[in-house]
Amino acid sequence: MSKNLYPIHYLEVLKEIEKGEKSFTELRERTKLDRNKLWRALTRLQLDGLIQKVGEGRNDKYRITEKGREYLKQLKELVSA
Repeated sequence: MSKNLYPIHYLEVLKEIEKGEKSFTELRERTKLDRNKLWRALTRLQLDGLIQKVGEGRNDKYRITEKGREYLKQLKELVSA
């Protein structure tokens, strides 16, 4: 399991992206986070390699990485133990 523990709203963002690529606007609508909180979450998750940005400009989308999938899998196992 990653050494990083994330605030719950970071995990909400990661779980939304796990369902499929999402734009910043789509993530704001689904998570109800303000712009700054969402931006910080996306930046941290990208820096930690759990998500990646694809596309360019207004077509930016965020996609979960294999590392992100593994993190969520381990988290689910930990919670259900």
